[in-house]
Amino acid sequence: MLHVLYIIVAVAIATSLSACSFGHREFLNTRFRSESDVALQIDDYGSFWTPQIAAQLLDNIERCSKTTNTIVVLFIHGWHHNAAMSDSNAIDFAESLTSIRSTLDDNVNGKPGIYRLSREKLTGIGDVRIFGVYVGWRGKSLPMPLDYLTFWGRKAAAERVGQGDLRDFLLRLNSIYKQRNDDRTGGRKTPFMGMVTIGHSFGGQVLFKAVSSVFEQELAIGAASLDPKMEAALPQQISGFGDVVVLLNPALEAYQYQKIHELNSRNTYNRIQTPRLLVLSSATDSARQIFFPIGRAIGAVFQPPGRANQRAMWNQALGEYKPQVTHALEVVCNEKESTRAFDPNTYVDNPCGVVNFDLTNVPFIGGVRLVPTQAKIPYSPFLVVNVSGAVIIKHSGIFEESLRRFLNDYIAIAEGKQMLFADPEMRNCPENVSQRALE
Repeated sequence: MLHVLYIIVAVAIATSLSACSFGHREFLNTRFRSESDVALQIDDYGSFWTPQIAAQLLDNIERCSKTTNTIVVLFIHGWHHNAAMSDSNAIDFAESLTSIRSTLDDNVNGKPGIYRLSREKLTGIGDVRIFGVYVGWRGKSLPMPLDYLTFWGRKAAAERVGQGDLRDFLLRLNSIYKQRNDDRTGGRKTPFMGMVTIGHSFGGQVLFKAVSSVFEQELAIGAASLDPKMEAALPQQISGFGDVVVLLNPALEAYQYQKIHELNSRNTYNRIQTPRLLVLSSATDSARQIFFPIGRAIGAVFQPPGRANQRAMWNQALGEYKPQVTHALEVVCNEKESTRAFDPNTYVDNPCGVVNFDLTNVPFIGGVRLVPTQAKIPYSPFLVVNVSGAVIIKHSGIFEESLRRFLNDYIAIAEGKQMLFADPEMRNCPENVSQRALE
């Protein structure tokens, strides 16, 4: 009984420590202070420190996306991080934006590159505007190494952040995204809007809390419309949130994802569907494999006992609970293939190949292969992936070149499919057209 008392005291001390005022402020000097690159900062209660910044950003994105191709890349950091100029996540995300712009805005000395030419072919406009959004919250609430005592306080704060002003902002952003893509129906040469949202660690908890209801609602509506007498479900299409939501080593319980997992397992999809939620968990992430279960087990002292497999899902992080894992991401050992990049000319040279491409089973992309680990659902919008430690290094190695290369190519194909499907003729592509050009 004494050891239980020690645990309760430790949890109480850690919670009180993380509730102090250390680091609870708005950082006025950040790396993201322009119309295109913005830091959205949120307090511990889930409110924007400066709501005007979020409102202005939405206005800029809405205005820009009406006239030119627009891509929004939003990143939410995790534990031990914030929006300070010196924060390592802020530095790495800023460098990633520079790399993305260099790749996509390829118009050197007036000579358009393959990405620009592809955009001109598909949308009639070669230009592209990229908005980088860094979501800063109080992931660091004590100086190191004391910050390791704040697991429970920061987990609760992440949930509050995901349920506050950020959720409203993301839903409004998604509304703009859907309107722009609705404008493209019928194959009109109109601007394309892309949107990718990424959350790491407790930032994955923030993002999932903010957008999971969008997925659950679509899945529930589809399930309710099924005829129980039918042997198989009719193909459903999940529009989800933006192009794709990416959770990197997410620090949230597998239990939170179970409803999506169960509903998705009852559905079927066709080639129109693209991935909408991509969970990537490193095989070498000891923080989530060892310490996350310990943290949840201590917290479970205050919870009623779980039934059946509830406790297992509650104590394990999303991506670590094996029944939910759908894929493995493995490094391609062949040196020639490992450096080969996706060719955007494929959008023009083999559009039906892009349309038919099933992103749930990818023999080669960005130096890796994505393979199902269980009976796969073709064209499934939900992938939970166990990732080689060479691609995501431990818990925090999320800005490595190998992962960046994979995500760039994977998302490019998904966005390319959506751009092509705006043309009704593309929906008539024969299903036997080869995908080999993309592999």
